[in-house]
This record gives sequence, structure tokens and C-alpha cells, in this order.
Amino acid sequence: MTVRSIVVLNDFCHVQGGASRVAIDEAVALRKAGLDVTFLGAVGPVCDDLTAAGVRTICLDQPQLLDAPKDPSVLLRTLWNHAAYRVMRRLLSDLDPRCSVVHLHGYTKALSTTPALAASQAGIPIVCTLHDFFAACPNGAFFDYRKQQPCRLRALSGSCALTVCDKRHPVHKAYRVVRGLSQRHIARFPASVRHYITLSDQSAELLKPYLPDRSRFHPLVNIINVENAHPVDAAASSTLLVVGRLDAEKGVLLAAEAARRVALPIVFVGEGPLREAVEATGARVTGWLPADGVRAEIDRARCLVFPSMWYETFGLVVTEAAARGVPAIVSDIAAPAERITNGRNGWIFRSGDLEDLIRCIALTQDNARVKEAGASAYHEYWSNPSSPDRHTSELIAIYDKVISDAECAAVSSRSAA
Repeated sequence: MTVRSIVVLNDFCHVQGGASRVAIDEAVALRKAGLDVTFLGAVGPVCDDLTAAGVRTICLDQPQLLDAPKDPSVLLRTLWNHAAYRVMRRLLSDLDPRCSVVHLHGYTKALSTTPALAASQAGIPIVCTLHDFFAACPNGAFFDYRKQQPCRLRALSGSCALTVCDKRHPVHKAYRVVRGLSQRHIARFPASVRHYITLSDQSAELLKPYLPDRSRFHPLVNIINVENAHPVDAAASSTLLVVGRLDAEKGVLLAAEAARRVALPIVFVGEGPLREAVEATGARVTGWLPADGVRAEIDRARCLVFPSMWYETFGLVVTEAAARGVPAIVSDIAAPAERITNGRNGWIFRSGDLEDLIRCIALTQDNARVKEAGASAYHEYWSNPSSPDRHTSELIAIYDKVISDAECAAVSSRSAA
């Protein structure tokens, strides 16, 4: 039997970050495809996209983890969100396990994994998109923010628990360890989930040792809503572009300094604690922009720079730039490097290496090279685009596999009994 009903789980009922954007875009696309879609989130308000598409949305109107100084109760709620568990139990009572799927997206800011546990207890198959590394790592990144380098420790081991790696305060790390242990041993996540949507080979390999042995992985590129239009002339611009949070682990100061050394203008779309430091190098910072504003900056760019110093899981903006004919320079540690053929549709530099980044940026001063790389990036994307229609079709096929697998497991269990 094919899927008919989907329950989407996500911390936020509006676009707060990449995971929320994907969760909402998928919910809207699935509803447009004629499926029954319910969106359960903890933090409001409900965005217009969900309402306009007719997605049934249940918002618990709860505070998020960042609100803990004003409402300390959120600290306990993100360990075990009883309201979310209770609502989910009621919601699932009306669903047929033979044609329903629960899809987990973001859960660490407010929702917790209790709704997924409720689905497991009700016998409703679950799939989880691995937007980050919180299924294993307490800080969600496999990254030591104090040392500004990837972490090689076993997640939630004694050494991990005792290492001060969080970007905020040791107490914050301690809370995240407690949350990770609670998630693992009380809410039974990830043990309760067998199916995972992976966004890159690297992220799948990093998480595989922490997921159940019986786990099944379903590669799926993030949904990308970009008009199939004539490519921009990237070589006509002189401006480099960085899109993302202005934090140290994103490599923004490295990119700003490299651009200054090569004497090319650079624009940063984003916000964060390093904004003043980035602007002090002479770079322009726009702050966060709506989707059309980001696309406009991409269309005005000579080359996208993705200087992240941690693994990432996908790097959506690299693909969005390719879809417009803008090549990218990507650090070798970040997931989008998988989509770059060095020297053909972009360039790869050694993560954290200023001189190597300068080398790559200097290559973009050649107009012919930029034109060729941009054309290659554009052609490679549009020869196999992740359009909303294609993404939705592939997502539904994954749901059908998840349901079929659950039915087979149920038959095997009955036969064994």
C-alpha cells in the first residue's frame, strides 16, 4: 500500500533555519501532491506557506531553548516534551500504519524526540532526515568550538562528556550531554528509528556508527526551488559571496581576509557575532535576507565561497549558486565538496588554510576560467535538478519503501510468534 498520510515533526512552524525550510517546503509540496499532511511543531508562529497550502498545522506555542533565561522550564521540556508526546499519541490514533509515515526533522530546540517515540509505540513507521549530527553528538556538529577543529572523540563517551567543546559555557555542554543521554536512553532515539534520509555521503559515514545496525539510508538531495532560467554571467562581476552565519566555525574571517589579500570585493549574507570583525576587513555585510534577496546576491556574484571549518551535512547555497551558473570555492572538509570537481565546476581548498584559499580566489581573476566553471556548474545541476516535483516524487518513493519495510517486519514478527 502506498503512503497517504504524513506527519511532519519539526521544532519550528516557520522558517528558522535550513532544517525548518526543508521541513516546510516538503510539507507544502506533499500537500500539493494530494497527500494528507499534518505538521506538528513546538514554536510559532505558523508561516503563511503552510496555511496557504492547506497543511493541517498543530503548533504547541512553546518557547524554544534560547528562551531558557526567561522560562527555565524549557530546559526540562527539551529533554522530554510531554505535551508533544501527548498530542502525538492522540494524532496517531486516527492513522492507518499501512499507509502513514512520520517524518522527523528538527527536534533539539523545543520539540524533543518524544513524538517519534510515540510513533514507534503506535507502530507507525518513521523516517528521519539527518540535517545535523545531534543523533549522535551532543553539540550537533562533531566540532570542538574552543579549538576550532573537528572533534574525533567518541560521542557521549566519558572523554566527550568531560571535554569543554561548546561555544558558550561548560554548563551548556553539560546540559547537552544530559540531553543526549536522555534522548538515547529515555526517548530511545535513534534506536526507535530505522530509516534515515541522508544529505551527503560524508554525513552518513560519520553518523553510521551511532545509528542502529538495522538502519537503512535513503540519499536525497534537499529540495531546491530555483527557476530554470538562462545562467548569469558570473565573469561580468568582480564580487565574491559568502552566505551563512557569521561565526568562527563558518570560516568567515578566513574568507574576508583572503578576499582582502587578493583585492576582490566580498559580500556576506548573514548575521552573527563576527559581523563587526568581518566588516572591519572592508567586506560588505547585508544581514539575513529573504530567499529572493539571497538569489539576487547570487546572481550578482563572480564566485561563491563556502569556507566552513566543520563538516556540514549538505550546504544548500552551493547548489543554489550552481543552478544560476555561479561556481564555488569550497573547503575540503565540508559536505558540498562532494559536489565539486576541482577545477571544473569550482575549486576545493584545504580547510582553515588561508594561503590555499587565497590561491583558489586568485584563480577566479581569470574571466575565461570563471565562465567555464560557471557553465559547468550550471550544466551539471540542470542535467539532474532537485526540483520540487522531482524531490517530492523521490520522497514519496522513500515513504513507500519505509511502509513496505514496516509491513515485512510485522509479517516476520507474526510468523516468528
